[in-house]
Amino acid sequence: MCSDSSRSSLASEAPIGIFDSGIGGLTVAHAVSRALPNERIHYFGDTAHMPYGDRSPELVRAWSLRIAEHLVNAGCKAIVIACNSASTTAAAEVAASLGAHIPVVDVVSPVVQAVAKGPWSRIGVIGTRATIGSGVYGTSLRLAMELNGKPGLVEEWPTPLLAPLIEEGWHDHELMVPVIQSYIDAAGWRLEGPQSIDALIPGCTHYPLALDALRRVVGENIALINGPEIVAKEVCDRLEQTGLTAPAQSKVRHRFAVSDLTLSFTQSAERFFGSGIDLQHDPIWG
Repeated sequence: MCSDSSRSSLASEAPIGIFDSGIGGLTVAHAVSRALPNERIHYFGDTAHMPYGDRSPELVRAWSLRIAEHLVNAGCKAIVIACNSASTTAAAEVAASLGAHIPVVDVVSPVVQAVAKGPWSRIGVIGTRATIGSGVYGTSLRLAMELNGKPGLVEEWPTPLLAPLIEEGWHDHELMVPVIQSYIDAAGWRLEGPQSIDALIPGCTHYPLALDALRRVVGENIALINGPEIVAKEVCDRLEQTGLTAPAQSKVRHRFAVSDLTLSFTQSAERFFGSGIDLQHDPIWG
Protein backbone atom coordinates (compact mmCIF):
# COMPACT_ATOMS: atom_id res chain seq x y z
CA MET A 1 0.00 0.00 0.00
CA CYS A 2 1.29 3.46 -0.83
CA SER A 3 1.84 5.94 1.95
CA ASP A 4 -0.35 9.03 2.26
CA SER A 5 1.00 12.23 0.79
CA SER A 6 1.68 15.09 3.23
CA ARG A 7 0.23 17.47 0.65
CA SER A 8 -3.53 17.86 0.84
CA SER A 9 -5.25 19.91 -1.82
CA LEU A 10 -8.24 19.91 -4.11
CA ALA A 11 -5.99 18.40 -6.78
CA SER A 12 -4.91 15.49 -4.59
CA GLU A 13 -8.53 14.73 -3.71
CA ALA A 14 -9.54 14.45 -7.37
CA PRO A 15 -10.13 10.99 -8.88
CA ILE A 16 -7.79 8.93 -11.02
CA GLY A 17 -9.09 8.48 -14.56
CA ILE A 18 -8.70 4.96 -15.94
CA PHE A 19 -9.88 3.86 -19.38
CA ASP A 20 -9.98 0.78 -21.59
CA SER A 21 -12.02 -0.49 -24.50
CA GLY A 22 -14.13 -2.61 -22.16
CA ILE A 23 -13.86 -4.74 -19.03
CA GLY A 24 -10.15 -5.58 -19.21
CA GLY A 25 -9.04 -2.36 -17.58
CA LEU A 26 -11.06 -3.30 -14.51
CA THR A 27 -8.15 -5.57 -13.60
CA VAL A 28 -5.95 -2.48 -13.44
CA ALA A 29 -8.60 -0.41 -11.64
CA HIS A 30 -8.96 -3.12 -9.02
CA ALA A 31 -5.20 -3.32 -8.50
CA VAL A 32 -5.02 0.47 -8.17
CA SER A 33 -7.87 0.49 -5.63
CA ARG A 34 -6.07 -2.13 -3.53
CA ALA A 35 -2.73 -0.32 -3.67
CA LEU A 36 -4.32 3.12 -3.11
CA PRO A 37 -7.44 2.58 -0.99
CA ASN A 38 -7.90 6.31 -0.39
CA GLU A 39 -8.10 7.13 -4.09
CA ARG A 40 -11.32 7.61 -6.03
CA ILE A 41 -11.44 6.07 -9.50
CA HIS A 42 -13.34 7.35 -12.52
CA TYR A 43 -13.37 4.46 -14.96
CA PHE A 44 -14.43 4.67 -18.59
CA GLY A 45 -14.99 1.59 -20.75
CA ASP A 46 -15.35 2.32 -24.45
CA THR A 47 -17.61 -0.68 -24.99
CA ALA A 48 -19.08 0.90 -28.12
CA HIS A 49 -15.73 0.44 -29.87
CA MET A 50 -14.47 -2.75 -28.25
CA PRO A 51 -12.14 -4.45 -29.15
CA TYR A 52 -9.40 -1.90 -29.78
CA GLY A 53 -7.00 -4.67 -30.78
CA ASP A 54 -8.67 -5.09 -34.18
CA ARG A 55 -8.92 -1.36 -34.92
CA SER A 56 -6.50 0.81 -36.85
CA PRO A 57 -3.83 2.71 -34.88
CA GLU A 58 -5.32 5.99 -36.15
CA LEU A 59 -8.75 5.20 -34.71
CA VAL A 60 -7.36 3.95 -31.38
CA ARG A 61 -5.23 7.07 -31.11
CA ALA A 62 -8.19 9.38 -31.83
CA TRP A 63 -10.46 7.59 -29.36
CA SER A 64 -7.79 7.55 -26.65
CA LEU A 65 -7.13 11.28 -26.97
CA ARG A 66 -10.86 12.03 -26.78
CA ILE A 67 -11.42 9.82 -23.73
CA ALA A 68 -8.39 11.18 -21.87
CA GLU A 69 -9.57 14.74 -22.53
CA HIS A 70 -13.07 13.78 -21.37
CA LEU A 71 -11.74 12.35 -18.09
CA VAL A 72 -9.55 15.39 -17.39
CA ASN A 73 -12.49 17.71 -18.09
CA ALA A 74 -14.46 15.61 -15.59
CA GLY A 75 -11.87 16.52 -12.96
CA CYS A 76 -9.40 13.61 -13.02
CA LYS A 77 -5.90 14.38 -11.72
CA ALA A 78 -4.10 11.53 -13.52
CA ILE A 79 -4.80 9.19 -16.42
CA VAL A 80 -4.13 5.47 -16.61
CA ILE A 81 -4.35 3.99 -20.11
CA ALA A 82 -5.50 0.53 -19.00
CA CYS A 83 -5.36 -0.97 -22.48
CA ASN A 84 -2.29 -2.43 -24.15
CA SER A 85 -3.48 -1.56 -27.66
CA ALA A 86 -4.04 2.08 -26.68
CA SER A 87 -0.81 2.18 -24.69
CA THR A 88 1.26 1.04 -27.66
CA THR A 89 -0.32 3.47 -30.12
CA ALA A 90 -1.42 6.52 -28.13
CA ALA A 91 0.44 6.91 -24.82
CA ALA A 92 2.93 9.50 -26.07
CA GLU A 93 0.21 11.52 -27.81
CA VAL A 94 -2.05 11.45 -24.75
CA ALA A 95 0.77 12.63 -22.47
CA ALA A 96 1.73 15.42 -24.87
CA SER A 97 -1.88 16.52 -25.26
CA LEU A 98 -2.62 16.72 -21.54
CA GLY A 99 0.61 18.39 -20.49
CA ALA A 100 3.19 17.68 -17.81
CA HIS A 101 0.84 18.58 -14.93
CA ILE A 102 -1.31 15.47 -15.58
CA PRO A 103 0.54 12.20 -14.89
CA VAL A 104 -0.15 9.62 -17.62
CA VAL A 105 0.61 5.95 -16.92
CA ASP A 106 0.41 3.28 -19.61
CA VAL A 107 0.33 -0.47 -19.05
CA VAL A 108 3.35 -1.42 -21.16
CA SER A 109 6.34 0.62 -19.94
CA PRO A 110 6.11 -0.36 -16.23
CA VAL A 111 5.78 -4.06 -17.12
CA VAL A 112 8.76 -3.92 -19.48
CA GLN A 113 10.96 -2.33 -16.81
CA ALA A 114 9.85 -4.80 -14.12
CA VAL A 115 10.40 -7.86 -16.30
CA ALA A 116 13.78 -6.60 -17.50
CA LYS A 117 14.94 -6.46 -13.88
CA GLY A 118 13.60 -9.93 -13.10
CA PRO A 119 15.35 -13.33 -13.28
CA TRP A 120 13.82 -14.39 -16.61
CA SER A 121 15.70 -14.75 -19.89
CA ARG A 122 13.16 -16.33 -22.28
CA ILE A 123 9.99 -14.26 -22.40
CA GLY A 124 6.76 -14.99 -24.24
CA VAL A 125 4.25 -12.20 -24.89
CA ILE A 126 0.63 -12.67 -25.97
CA GLY A 127 -1.72 -9.84 -26.90
CA THR A 128 -4.05 -8.35 -29.46
CA ARG A 129 -3.06 -7.91 -33.08
CA ALA A 130 -2.49 -4.18 -32.47
CA THR A 131 -0.20 -4.75 -29.49
CA ILE A 132 1.81 -7.57 -31.04
CA GLY A 133 1.88 -5.85 -34.43
CA SER A 134 3.48 -2.78 -32.88
CA GLY A 135 6.43 -4.89 -31.71
CA VAL A 136 6.73 -2.64 -28.67
CA TYR A 137 7.18 -5.41 -26.12
CA GLY A 138 9.91 -7.17 -28.06
CA THR A 139 11.81 -4.00 -28.92
CA SER A 140 11.52 -2.42 -25.48
CA LEU A 141 12.21 -5.61 -23.54
CA ARG A 142 15.31 -6.55 -25.49
CA LEU A 143 16.74 -3.07 -25.02
CA ALA A 144 15.85 -2.94 -21.32
CA MET A 145 17.29 -6.41 -20.70
CA GLU A 146 20.53 -5.49 -22.45
CA LEU A 147 20.79 -2.33 -20.35
CA ASN A 148 20.40 -4.55 -17.29
CA GLY A 149 23.27 -6.72 -18.54
CA LYS A 150 21.30 -9.79 -19.50
CA PRO A 151 20.49 -10.25 -23.18
CA GLY A 152 17.48 -12.49 -23.53
CA LEU A 153 14.98 -13.94 -25.95
CA VAL A 154 11.59 -12.28 -26.38
CA GLU A 155 8.92 -13.82 -28.59
CA GLU A 156 5.51 -12.28 -29.30
CA TRP A 157 2.36 -13.94 -30.60
CA PRO A 158 -1.10 -12.46 -31.36
CA THR A 159 -4.07 -14.04 -29.59
CA PRO A 160 -7.01 -12.04 -31.01
CA LEU A 161 -9.83 -14.34 -29.87
CA LEU A 162 -9.13 -14.04 -26.16
CA ALA A 163 -10.27 -10.45 -25.47
CA PRO A 164 -13.67 -10.83 -27.21
CA LEU A 165 -14.30 -14.13 -25.39
CA ILE A 166 -13.43 -12.53 -22.07
CA GLU A 167 -15.53 -9.46 -22.88
CA GLU A 168 -18.47 -11.85 -23.38
CA GLY A 169 -17.92 -13.21 -19.89
CA TRP A 170 -16.36 -16.48 -21.03
CA HIS A 171 -13.13 -16.18 -19.01
CA ASP A 172 -14.17 -19.17 -16.88
CA HIS A 173 -15.59 -21.16 -19.80
CA GLU A 174 -14.00 -24.53 -20.56
CA LEU A 175 -13.38 -23.29 -24.12
CA MET A 176 -10.64 -20.93 -22.92
CA VAL A 177 -8.11 -23.68 -22.24
CA PRO A 178 -8.07 -25.22 -25.75
CA VAL A 179 -8.06 -21.76 -27.35
CA ILE A 180 -5.04 -20.67 -25.29
CA GLN A 181 -3.33 -24.02 -25.89
CA SER A 182 -3.86 -23.66 -29.64
CA TYR A 183 -2.20 -20.24 -29.63
CA ILE A 184 0.77 -21.51 -27.58
CA ASP A 185 1.16 -24.43 -29.99
CA ALA A 186 0.95 -22.11 -33.00
CA ALA A 187 3.65 -19.89 -31.48
CA GLY A 188 5.88 -22.95 -31.14
CA TRP A 189 6.76 -22.17 -27.53
CA ARG A 190 8.11 -24.92 -25.32
CA LEU A 191 6.58 -25.07 -21.84
CA GLU A 192 9.04 -27.61 -20.43
CA GLY A 193 12.75 -28.33 -20.77
CA PRO A 194 15.84 -26.17 -21.33
CA GLN A 195 14.34 -24.31 -24.31
CA SER A 196 11.14 -23.45 -22.47
CA ILE A 197 10.00 -19.88 -21.95
CA ASP A 198 10.38 -19.01 -18.29
CA ALA A 199 7.89 -16.13 -18.16
CA LEU A 200 4.72 -15.20 -20.00
CA ILE A 201 3.43 -11.64 -20.25
CA PRO A 202 -0.35 -11.51 -20.73
CA GLY A 203 -0.11 -8.37 -22.86
CA CYS A 204 -3.77 -7.39 -22.66
CA THR A 205 -5.55 -6.15 -19.54
CA HIS A 206 -8.41 -8.55 -20.28
CA TYR A 207 -6.19 -11.59 -19.89
CA PRO A 208 -5.79 -11.60 -16.08
CA LEU A 209 -9.51 -12.39 -15.95
CA ALA A 210 -8.61 -15.73 -17.56
CA LEU A 211 -5.66 -16.34 -15.24
CA ASP A 212 -6.89 -19.80 -14.19
CA ALA A 213 -7.09 -20.97 -17.82
CA LEU A 214 -3.67 -19.49 -18.59
CA ARG A 215 -2.16 -21.25 -15.57
CA ARG A 216 -3.71 -24.58 -16.60
CA VAL A 217 -2.00 -24.29 -19.98
CA VAL A 218 1.47 -23.05 -19.02
CA GLY A 219 1.82 -24.98 -15.76
CA GLU A 220 3.39 -23.96 -12.47
CA ASN A 221 7.00 -23.48 -13.56
CA ILE A 222 6.43 -20.52 -15.89
CA ALA A 223 5.96 -17.10 -14.32
CA LEU A 224 2.75 -15.33 -15.30
CA ILE A 225 3.57 -11.63 -15.06
CA ASN A 226 0.98 -9.70 -13.04
CA GLY A 227 0.73 -6.54 -15.12
CA PRO A 228 -2.06 -4.83 -13.14
CA GLU A 229 -0.08 -5.00 -9.88
CA ILE A 230 3.01 -3.61 -11.58
CA VAL A 231 1.00 -0.76 -13.11
CA ALA A 232 -0.65 0.00 -9.77
CA LYS A 233 2.79 0.37 -8.19
CA GLU A 234 3.75 2.79 -10.97
CA VAL A 235 0.60 4.84 -10.29
CA CYS A 236 1.57 4.96 -6.60
CA ASP A 237 5.03 6.20 -7.46
CA ARG A 238 3.85 8.83 -9.95
CA LEU A 239 1.27 10.29 -7.55
CA GLU A 240 3.81 10.44 -4.73
CA GLN A 241 6.37 12.10 -6.99
CA THR A 242 3.88 14.79 -7.99
CA GLY A 243 2.36 15.26 -4.53
CA LEU A 244 -1.06 14.13 -5.73
CA THR A 245 -1.67 11.16 -3.43
CA ALA A 246 -5.09 11.52 -1.80
CA PRO A 247 -5.37 12.08 1.95
CA ALA A 248 -7.11 9.48 4.09
CA GLN A 249 -10.85 9.30 3.47
CA SER A 250 -13.56 7.58 5.50
CA LYS A 251 -15.46 6.51 2.39
CA VAL A 252 -14.27 6.20 -1.20
CA ARG A 253 -16.83 6.17 -4.00
CA HIS A 254 -15.77 5.09 -7.47
CA ARG A 255 -17.55 5.99 -10.70
CA PHE A 256 -17.87 3.68 -13.70
CA ALA A 257 -19.02 4.81 -17.12
CA VAL A 258 -19.32 3.07 -20.46
CA SER A 259 -20.06 4.27 -23.96
CA ASP A 260 -22.50 1.36 -24.43
CA LEU A 261 -24.12 -0.49 -21.53
CA THR A 262 -23.44 -4.23 -21.53
CA LEU A 263 -24.36 -6.97 -19.07
CA SER A 264 -20.83 -8.39 -19.05
CA PHE A 265 -19.39 -5.04 -17.98
CA THR A 266 -21.84 -4.78 -15.08
CA GLN A 267 -21.08 -8.32 -13.95
CA SER A 268 -17.32 -7.84 -14.18
CA ALA A 269 -17.38 -4.50 -12.34
CA GLU A 270 -19.44 -6.03 -9.55
CA ARG A 271 -17.06 -8.98 -9.40
CA PHE A 272 -14.20 -6.62 -8.54
CA PHE A 273 -15.96 -3.82 -6.66
CA GLY A 274 -19.13 -5.41 -5.24
CA SER A 275 -22.79 -4.84 -5.96
CA GLY A 276 -24.36 -1.43 -6.14
CA ILE A 277 -21.58 0.17 -8.16
CA ASP A 278 -22.12 3.59 -9.66
CA LEU A 279 -22.41 2.63 -13.35
CA GLN A 280 -23.52 5.21 -15.90
CA HIS A 281 -24.00 5.36 -19.64
CA ASP A 282 -21.72 8.12 -20.91
CA PRO A 283 -22.34 8.53 -24.66
CA ILE A 284 -19.33 10.73 -25.41
CA TRP A 285 -19.51 9.83 -29.08
CA GLY A 286 -22.86 11.56 -29.47
